[in-house]
Amino acid sequence: MSVDGNIPKLYVIRCAKWFMLCMPIIGLFYADNGLNATELFLIQAAYSLASALFAIPSGYFADVLGRKKTLVIGTILSASGYLVYATIHSFWAFFIAEAIMGIGNSCISGTDSAMLYDSLKESQNQERYLKYEGRVTSFGCLAETTAALFGGSIAAIFSYNDVFWVQACIAAIAIPAAILLVEPSRDKLLHKSFRQVADIGIYALFKHKGLSRTTLLSSVTGIATLTMAWTVQTFFVNAQFSEIQTTVVWVLLNLTVALASFFSDVLERKLGVKTMILLMVILIPMGYFAFGIPSLTVSLTFAFLFYFVRGFATPILKELIQNYCDSEIRATVLSVRDLLIRMGFSLVGPFIGWLTDHYSFAFAVISAGILFLITSLAGYVSYLKLRTYEKTSSITH
Repeated sequence: MSVDGNIPKLYVIRCAKWFMLCMPIIGLFYADNGLNATELFLIQAAYSLASALFAIPSGYFADVLGRKKTLVIGTILSASGYLVYATIHSFWAFFIAEAIMGIGNSCISGTDSAMLYDSLKESQNQERYLKYEGRVTSFGCLAETTAALFGGSIAAIFSYNDVFWVQACIAAIAIPAAILLVEPSRDKLLHKSFRQVADIGIYALFKHKGLSRTTLLSSVTGIATLTMAWTVQTFFVNAQFSEIQTTVVWVLLNLTVALASFFSDVLERKLGVKTMILLMVILIPMGYFAFGIPSLTVSLTFAFLFYFVRGFATPILKELIQNYCDSEIRATVLSVRDLLIRMGFSLVGPFIGWLTDHYSFAFAVISAGILFLITSLAGYVSYLKLRTYEKTSSITH
């Protein structure tokens, strides 16, 4: 069997992971079960903390034991979490379900990108990584968009709980796709120990200039985009959107992400990486500031701009990281990125929920916007210094 067949299977895994029927109604579902904004973010923090704690170990397992085995475990855990959601309704049940799915996500996220890159490298097509990563992200967003239509309809016609039963079945589709993957040939770590996990993390974050600066920039952007996904849910509740209104806006937002992801390689050729990163630095904080303005038109306009940037940000920043990686540590390094994103969200998300419940939603999002503006600017300046250093080094040599 050829590694070329891995690409459509990775599409299936990404689509099953992102075919989230529950997303457009999750905020309404929590509210229906008596949960407030703080509890919403705490439940999602459980997902992020579990993802964070297992991010680097799962990446290391993918590098040592194999990408395929790690993806199989991840897909099984993801489906199991939705089963818990469908059967037990309480804060702690949701908390545990998110923790299970967080571990599953840590096994999938980063490992699927490493599998894609190594599969393309084996067939000597690694220069097409950005194109395929953009396509995979785009298909995932299209899956989430389609799911939103079905999820909102199921909730309106039947019940919120039925959404999660169907969700569990869809998540299970990824399991056979993972089992059928072909492990690509690649360089492997010769000496295997858990100490290597810490060594690789230190190398990626502190020792290697290219990896450290691109990983930190990617992580700041990832924290901002992940936090926005749940901030939007709070916005829906505060704006008193119905299931239909929530579904329509969620569908359009995800179509925006899909479009930008699909053409991320074209945008890179037209605008250049430097300009695209500058757009991230400007428009991502503006998305938060706009939610603090008492105008639905302004809020939604900048939400769409935010989601457009989100569409090309992930594939572009992942490519930057992968370009500095050796294949034997690729999954671990990508897991370091996921660790930083999940840990960051675990701190920022509940804080936004607390500010919302104790002050106001506007105060919470403006505070978040200031935070992300400062950190994004710092990441951008660091990236510019890296570019200058690389140009100077190339001229010197």
